[in-house]
Amino acid sequence: MAPSRTRLARFTVASAIATALSQVVLLVLYAWTPFDATVASTAAFLAGSVPHFLMVRHWAWPPGRLRAQLTTYLTVTLLGGAASIALTTAAEWLVLPLLPGGWRPVALTLSYLAASGPVFLAKFAVFDRVFAARAERGYAALSPLPV
Repeated sequence: MAPSRTRLARFTVASAIATALSQVVLLVLYAWTPFDATVASTAAFLAGSVPHFLMVRHWAWPPGRLRAQLTTYLTVTLLGGAASIALTTAAEWLVLPLLPGGWRPVALTLSYLAASGPVFLAKFAVFDRVFAARAERGYAALSPLPV
């Protein structure tokens, strides 16, 4: 299995790609559709989460049992997603009315990033502990027994 630094680098790249995708979806939906911050940030979260899970599962850590990895991923990611959605919704209510119209989508994307940033290392730590431990147990089960 890849060293932890390699997994962190791969997780970082996967997260950057997913975040970029989420930001584009958020900006487009909020700036050019009638959707509010809650709907736009929920769609943005979902748009980034699916490719992120696939990249994390197949690139950062070796694939394990799908159900176990998906359960862990969904639990951790939904908590982070709920924070992102809540913060963007609060920003829309509290801060965005104070800004000129053209700056509102920019401020909303920054609030979405602010919510995503702090949970990044926590998510990696949980995934690394759970996914790597399960992979190690799987490798141990495949190794020949000592005689």
